[in-house]
Amino acid sequence: MTTNDYDFNYSELARQIAARISPEALLSAEDVGAMLGYPARYIRETIALAPGFPVAIRLRIDADGKRSNPRWRRTDVEEWVTAHLAQRKLRAGRPRQQTEM
Repeated sequence: MTTNDYDFNYSELARQIAARISPEALLSAEDVGAMLGYPARYIRETIALAPGFPVAIRLRIDADGKRSNPRWRRTDVEEWVTAHLAQRKLRAGRPRQQTEM
């Protein structure tokens, strides 16, 4: 079904939103990018390869053994973000210089 300014499928939009906010939803690189504020390409090429980032789930889609694009569980990504933020707070460093105005 095509959508235009006059014919928008709100029930399909609602279904897609519900599928993505489920705790056990499998998120695409585009979905993870939207969560983290990065383009999907950056997620696939950088974030997904970062140490500690959840391992991608790749489902087999045909008899030839081809696999689907990577997917990540929402809860795993959220846990990684939480752990990543906690690690950032633990890092110590020299305090920034305060400039007087």
